[in-house]
Amino acid sequence: MTRPAFSRFFDGTRFPFSFRQLLLIAFLGIILLLGGALTRTLVAVETLTEANRDYPLQALETVQAVRALQELTVALERETRQYLVLNDPGLLAEIRKTWSEGRGVAAGLGQRFPAELPPLTEAWQGQAAQTLAPLLAGAEAKTLSQPALSEAFKQLGALNQQIENTSKVLLAQRNQALIADFERQRRSVIWIGAAAASVAAALALVLGMWLARSFKQLDRAIDALGTPGPPDPIAITGPSDMRELGERLEGLRQRLAALEADKLLFLRHISHELKTPLANVREAVSLLEEQVAGQLNPSQHEILGILRDNAIALQQQIESLLQYNAVAFEARRLQRRPVDLRALLDALVNRQRLQFQARQIDVNVEGPAVTARIDPEKIDIAVSNLLSNAIRFSPDGGQIRLTLAARRGGWSVDCIDTGPGVDPADQDRIFNPFYQGVRQPSSARKGSGIGLSIVKELVEAHGGHVSLVRRNGATGAHFHIEIPDAPA
Repeated sequence: MTRPAFSRFFDGTRFPFSFRQLLLIAFLGIILLLGGALTRTLVAVETLTEANRDYPLQALETVQAVRALQELTVALERETRQYLVLNDPGLLAEIRKTWSEGRGVAAGLGQRFPAELPPLTEAWQGQAAQTLAPLLAGAEAKTLSQPALSEAFKQLGALNQQIENTSKVLLAQRNQALIADFERQRRSVIWIGAAAASVAAALALVLGMWLARSFKQLDRAIDALGTPGPPDPIAITGPSDMRELGERLEGLRQRLAALEADKLLFLRHISHELKTPLANVREAVSLLEEQVAGQLNPSQHEILGILRDNAIALQQQIESLLQYNAVAFEARRLQRRPVDLRALLDALVNRQRLQFQARQIDVNVEGPAVTARIDPEKIDIAVSNLLSNAIRFSPDGGQIRLTLAARRGGWSVDCIDTGPGVDPADQDRIFNPFYQGVRQPSSARKGSGIGLSIVKELVEAHGGHVSLVRRNGATGAHFHIEIPDAPA
């Protein structure tokens, strides 16, 4: 069933952008998000700054206007009382001037708060006009009633107080409105900033996880190069350049697989081509030693012995080469399952019992029962090679200890013998294939030099490592295997 185009686009099989283009797009997207949040913040700050800059001036002008209206009311009352006492027509001009100023101040106050103050300022103007009407009409002082004027100015004072109280309330309300607007803008900026940061973080997380999947696929593909594994081709999803890299790795994997097949074919062919002539040489040497072709003198017997030994050594080297390549090939093909390591070591020692008992070597297995997910056949080969090596180098009546231990996150095996140990000059090369150490047992046949290299291959295939422990002057060799736990 064919997947929809969106699905193929989403999983990276048809993604048109490269890794660099994708990073550029992601960075631009994050910059736009954060830039938009910053711009919105600057606009909000500018709006609040403008409002806060106008409010103090407006509040000051309002308070000054209220005080001016109160002072003008007091001046009108004072001038009116002076006129009643002095009956001086010149005071009427002062009264008209003061009344005109008061009317302008009252009108200005009404404009500052058009919805609230005009009824009060208009009431003040009406009351003042009614009170001053006779004076403005030129009435003589004796015709005016002082009690009526006192009551009228008392009402004007009450209106002034109402205007002052209302102005204070209105200024306080506007101040609270500014505070509420500031809080609203602050919450808006925080929300926008958090939203932008969240979107940017989510974008970075999604991009990172998507790219991490491509890099993980690339890492697995590189690890699989040159090692036997499933026949599935290397396929890397994601950006276009990552997919192209995956295609190149697939081509490299195919070439390496072809080279590996050619190498194995060559080894099988060369082993067959060499084994047959060697077998013929050994057969001919046997016939000559049996003097089928005639009597041999001592010198000829000596030459045949040299020829026989070298033919046997050459055959062993060819078989060792084939064995090492077979082990290296199979090392990565692990068949893990839960295994009792203590039981595996006990069974291994029992199989080799005849070898060390013939030389009266004491072999002890120490440690608790430990269960681990391993390939038992390959671990058996690794430890068996260590044990065979220890038996070969141990003197008659010597001792060998195999110590099993559970460690944090894994387990370990130590093989310790009482032989001559490893020469310091050999310690850095002891695990190299076909390397022969300086110290060789005189009573044993020379080895092939691949035993420890096979141990290294099999242990590293399990994710562990094997090392030679320096014993600081003590006799014997000490090899340490440490392997981590495998996931279930």
